[in-house]
Amino acid sequence: MADDTIQQVYMRVTQKMQDCQKQLAQIDAQMSANQRETRLAALTKREIQDLDSSVPLYKSMGKMFIQESKEDLLKDIAQSASDAKILIDALEKKQKFVKRDLDEATGNLRDIIHSAQSSKNKK
Repeated sequence: MADDTIQQVYMRVTQKMQDCQKQLAQIDAQMSANQRETRLAALTKREIQDLDSSVPLYKSMGKMFIQESKEDLLKDIAQSASDAKILIDALEKKQKFVKRDLDEATGNLRDIIHSAQSSKNKK
């Protein structure tokens, strides 16, 4: 009966570890996408700032383009970069939390294995 209980706890802990690893992979993908967005916004801003105000600029809206003023386009770029930075900060906090859960689950798994081995050695 004790072996059955240990096995159930082992299954729960390994499932938690797998869930944490999946969450970390998703968080890493989201952080990478937002960092890419930040770099793209910085590059676009740098290119647009060098242009003369008389040059027509267009903003993509789905499958069409809308003409925008240089100032409005720069504001949109700054806003998207700011939003991406906020998301990155939130994802970093979430990543720390999930890593802590993963470390805790790993420690629990070690304890379970250690206790199972010690109980077999006593028999």
